[in-house]
Amino acid sequence: MVVPPAYSTLTAMITPALFMTAAGSLIISTSNRMARIADKIHQLNEQADELSRGASKLDFPADRLNNALVQLERLAARNGRIRLALTFLYLAMAMFVGTSLTTAFHVLIGTNLFVVPTTLAILGVSLLLFSSVQLSFEAHAAFRGNRQEIDFYTELRRRRRNEQHQ
Repeated sequence: MVVPPAYSTLTAMITPALFMTAAGSLIISTSNRMARIADKIHQLNEQADELSRGASKLDFPADRLNNALVQLERLAARNGRIRLALTFLYLAMAMFVGTSLTTAFHVLIGTNLFVVPTTLAILGVSLLLFSSVQLSFEAHAAFRGNRQEIDFYTELRRRRRNEQHQ
């Protein structure tokens, strides 16, 4: 039985579509992570501004200002990783779309350039790998930041208790 070219084309285009779905899911979740980082940066900037102007009624203002500035530096580094991961993910998506299109051209036109879609697919999968590595590093940085923030506020509570008992 001879498979019609249109059917072969559609069949060959399915694998890149699955990779496009994976890349799209990662793009959405990474964009959400980026939005949370941006929100936290905005919140810390406002807090640091209030603390530096003496407009805050919070205790230990110098310590809080220093903590906010340290957190902002960490968030800037995390933001850079997210930017790089998103760049890789969008490029991966482009590679998978290119794979799908060049596969269709290969099957429909009958060219011997199957190396082009294969190369694009390899590049796309490599970009997914690189973005996943960046996202892993970013996740670990987020966990470290959370731990440092917990430690900071635990120390503030300890200092308050000590002041109350004196």
